Amino acid sequence: MAAPEMQFIAREVESLFRAHYSKLVWYAQTLLTRNAQTSDPGRAEEAVQEAFAIAWSKWEDLFASPNPAGWLYNTVNNVVRNMIRADQQWAARLLQAQAALSHQPFQPPPGADLELEGLVSQEELELLKRLYLEGMTYEELAAEENLNQNTLAARVRRIKLRFQKTYWEIENFSDPPCKKSDTAQHKEKRGGSKL
Repeated sequence: MAAPEMQFIAREVESLFRAHYSKLVWYAQTLLTRNAQTSDPGRAEEAVQEAFAIAWSKWEDLFASPNPAGWLYNTVNNVVRNMIRADQQWAARLLQAQAALSHQPFQPPPGADLELEGLVSQEELELLKRLYLEGMTYEELAAEENLNQNTLAARVRRIKLRFQKTYWEIENFSDPPCKKSDTAQHKEKRGGSKL
């Protein structure tokens, strides 16, 4: 594709971004509040950013649509549904891990590493439990941990990847370990550049 054509597409996507970003964040926030009982604005922004990454990678579909804004709203809806489903899966897995660990005859002493079982540290497990089982928002947890939300999100993502990979190997879960997100795959294809 020629550079002028890519510049045109970039301007069109940017125009949609400027016109609809705040409305899409509000829409994502509404969906998350209604369906996941969370009002974390960081999660809503994450969903919209993921939707725009998908829009960029599927720009032909986006601009073939008679209503590109509607296409974006549908994409945000799908991203939020996937986020909720992933959160529910994590909550179920954490409950399984907690149940499996609580029924063992030997319990590690307080503060001991659960890596003895090939999973994650006690501190990391507690962080995931507070986020997914207790329903804390990224904003609340970041404030409590004295981190910014992006740092917390990156930390949680690393923990989940390591946890899922190890737990999948141990328990042979039906899901393979986490794959790269659509955003990460898209950035790789584009050479890491930003919109």
